Amino acid sequence: MRHLVLLAALAAAFGCGTPPNHRLITRTSDYLKAMSFGHPSGHPFDIAELERRFPELKGIVITAPQWIEEYEKIKAEAEARGKPIYEYRITYGTNMTIEVTGEPTLTRSYTVPPSGFVYYPHVSKLRVAGLEVEEVKEKLETELAVYLKKPEVLIHINSTPYQPSQSQPFLQQSFGAADIVVLGIAQSRFFNNIAFSGKETLINVLGVTGLPANAEWRQIRVIRRDAKDPLKKSRVILCDLWDYFAKADVRQDIPLAPGDVVYIPMRWSTDDQFWEDWSYVKRIIGDVFFVDNVKDAMKKGGTLRD
Repeated sequence: MRHLVLLAALAAAFGCGTPPNHRLITRTSDYLKAMSFGHPSGHPFDIAELERRFPELKGIVITAPQWIEEYEKIKAEAEARGKPIYEYRITYGTNMTIEVTGEPTLTRSYTVPPSGFVYYPHVSKLRVAGLEVEEVKEKLETELAVYLKKPEVLIHINSTPYQPSQSQPFLQQSFGAADIVVLGIAQSRFFNNIAFSGKETLINVLGVTGLPANAEWRQIRVIRRDAKDPLKKSRVILCDLWDYFAKADVRQDIPLAPGDVVYIPMRWSTDDQFWEDWSYVKRIIGDVFFVDNVKDAMKKGGTLRD
C-alpha cells in the first residue's frame, strides 16, 4: 500500500497527465517543446483585471486585434487624403542630401546636428529638423527663386554613408534615426535597434533579434508614442504569439511604426518560483548544518559549553 501511495505522489509531483507549465516540479523547458503537446502555454495578459485595478489605463493598454481595427481605420483615412499612414519628419541625426536640378555645385549632404539647422548656399541657416521633406523642398525653392529661374529642389534621405572598412554595413542607421528598439530578454548577435524602413512587423523584428526559450511570448508589448503628444501620451499593444503560431491569428503580427519599443518579458511560472524558493531553503539548511558542525567541533575542543 505504501508503494502505491509513493507512486501516486511521484506522478503528481512530476506532472503525469497535466498540461505543460502546470506541473508541480517538471515542465517543458521551452515553448517549442510545449507546442508539441498541443496545450496552451504561458500566461495571457488579463487586461480586464488590469483596468479594474488601474482604471486610468483603460484604452491605453489594448490587444493586437483591437489595434488592427484602429489601424485599418487609420489606413483608410490616410488613403482617402492621399497621405502616408506615418508622417515622416526629419529628425536630429538624419543623413540627407539636397540637390538642385541643373546646378551640380549646389549639391550638399548633411547629418542634421542637435541644433536642427544646416547651412546651405544662398540661404545660410536653414531649419530642417521637425519638418516634412516637402516643407523643406518648398522653402528652399522659394528662397532660391531669387537667384535661379524656377529652381527644382530634390531632397534625399540617406542611410549612413558606406565605409569600406565597416565589417557589417547592413547594421547602419537609416532613415534619420527612426529606429525600432527591442528591450527585455531578446537575443541579438549585434544590438537591439532595428532601422525602420516601412516594412517591419512584429514577427519580422523578432526574427532578427531572436526569441529565447524563457520569453513570455503571450505578453509581448509594443509601446508606441502618441503622434501628436509624444512626450505625454502612448499606447501599449499586447501581442500573443501563442495565438499567432497555434491558431494562425495573424492579427498578432502587427505592423510597427518608427520609434516603437518592443518589450519581451521573461516567463515566470509557479514552478520557477518553487525552484527559486527551494534553492533559498537549501542555502538556509546548508548554513544551519555548517553552524551545527562548528559548534560540535568547538564543544569537542572544550572552547564552547552548553
